[in-house]
Amino acid sequence: MEYPLTARRVALSALAVCAVAAATACGGAQGDEAAQQDPNAEEAQRLHSAQLAQFGDAKVAPDRSETGTYSQLSTTRQTDKLRKTAELDKPRCMEAANQWAELPEVRKAPTSLATYARGDDTITHTLIKVSEETAAEVVGAAPPEGCDEYSATMEDGSTTSYSLQEVELEQEVADGSRAFAVETALGGETVWLYSLVYRNGGLLGTTSMLGPNAEDDYRETITAFTEKAVEREEEVLA
Repeated sequence: MEYPLTARRVALSALAVCAVAAATACGGAQGDEAAQQDPNAEEAQRLHSAQLAQFGDAKVAPDRSETGTYSQLSTTRQTDKLRKTAELDKPRCMEAANQWAELPEVRKAPTSLATYARGDDTITHTLIKVSEETAAEVVGAAPPEGCDEYSATMEDGSTTSYSLQEVELEQEVADGSRAFAVETALGGETVWLYSLVYRNGGLLGTTSMLGPNAEDDYRETITAFTEKAVEREEEVLA
């Protein structure tokens, strides 16, 4: 299965899972002119310098990574566009796993998004510079009640059902963390999106993993990746 295409379908139909899921399909570096016009370009590049180059056999994909103001990233703009065309049976679940994406401070914050390929799996790591208060608010937010099961219908009439659950982590990451998993069936196969959101001082970070979870290791992988990412952040951004 070609998961960049699957990621697009997930973004088209689920939107509530996590904005960064769309990055595996439509993310990409902004053009030089757009970067120069972005007031957060320099700080976003600084954040980008703290991204891991590789994690195990997962290597960064520069053509699916980007920097800049969160609301201006191509990934965010694509997700915003798709959000307008999706109809959920439970509208409150539209941002069930990433309610933070609509916070005003996040929308205008410098951001680095890096995408990594690992066989049939895709890992996406996002760093956003916000206040410690906002980062703590994000990590402390639980999904809206009743969003453990929901479905989304697109303009073409296709409907897909999703199952959302909170994932228990063996240990807290950085200054606070929370994790979620979304399961859906596409083309007769089960696809998972695991997402871990954490606070590292005034940094809001998310690690997401999309794919079949064939080795049943996504929870452990996003935790291990995030721990290494935090180490790198503290080395480069301290």
